[in-house]
Amino acid sequence: MAGLRVSLWLIAAVMTVAAAGCTPQHQEGTKSVHHEEPEGKKKSSAAVKDKKVIALKDRHFDEAAGWLDNETVIYTATDPVAGSEVKSYDIFKGTGETIYKTDDRLIAAEVNREKGMILIQTAGNGSEMKLTLLNLQGKQLYTKKFRTHELQVDWNRFDPYLLYVTTFTKDWNYESRLIDAKEQQTEKDIAQAAFVHWTSADTFEYIKWNERNREKPAPVYSFKTADGREKKLAGDAVLLDVLGDMRLIVAPSSSHRQGTYIFSDVSSSEKKISFKLPLFSEYGSLSPMEYSYDPRHELFYTYQPNESGSLYDLISVSLKTGKREVIREKVEMLPITVSPDGDYALYGYTQDQIISFNSKTAAPLVTKE
Repeated sequence: MAGLRVSLWLIAAVMTVAAAGCTPQHQEGTKSVHHEEPEGKKKSSAAVKDKKVIALKDRHFDEAAGWLDNETVIYTATDPVAGSEVKSYDIFKGTGETIYKTDDRLIAAEVNREKGMILIQTAGNGSEMKLTLLNLQGKQLYTKKFRTHELQVDWNRFDPYLLYVTTFTKDWNYESRLIDAKEQQTEKDIAQAAFVHWTSADTFEYIKWNERNREKPAPVYSFKTADGREKKLAGDAVLLDVLGDMRLIVAPSSSHRQGTYIFSDVSSSEKKISFKLPLFSEYGSLSPMEYSYDPRHELFYTYQPNESGSLYDLISVSLKTGKREVIREKVEMLPITVSPDGDYALYGYTQDQIISFNSKTAAPLVTKE
């Protein structure tokens, strides 16, 4: 349910019958923000790297929703009889607890570490979907139901009571609304955007797609909710994301099957670095590879094709120097989510593996008994 990466393959999926393109995906690592860990969770880098990951044993495991801190992940589990749960798990101690239970079918969960909140999406009967905002003790802070074919939510990490919600019909027409959960207020269609990326408590950015040709690259805009002011930020892009204090724009390149990755400061728009990386073909369009970002060390993790032709190499690119390093060779290109300290990453469609960047090895997060 984390804000989707808006790319050409996703828009193409929206225009076809590929439901995966609109179903909220867990990609929280793309929005990692460094924050001070609470006392008791602070660990030296060496101490953390020496620890062994203890695999979670839960046969009802669905997927990991993200990192709560350097040691703890939030995940969802569904028992066909008992219902769905949101749980926490300490990967080094091997201990966990249940945060929230529901009889509804749990679709996805997203964590806001800085504000200590969790946003979940559940499905009811027919076309009914429900959003529920929780604190870390499982107390409901807000809930709202929608009648929709698909639901997309972009959560404001600065003000977690602000939700940009888009509902889709079966033919992929959409209606967006800005919801203030605290004030119980809703504004409809404030911007021409189905997907947005928040940059402050009252500003978001988006690609302004051409409604008649959503597969064509389009310009990047910002929008201030306080006064409704719209501003063009950049020319044609195939992807926009906000990674903490860093803006990522992937622009078309003159080189075939490559994109230009442009990183800039969100506040000043000052360019940090740019480089080219291969794109891959999905739903008939070229799209960036899966990626995640480590703001503490300013490392961008993504994939490049392996010489084998069918697999990929997981690589890191330093935003300080541009240096590239191969982390793991001949792997599948699957979603990754870097931990807050940058030492580990969740890996896989359901984030059920953990990669250690120190040893460059992977271990299971969960074993289903």
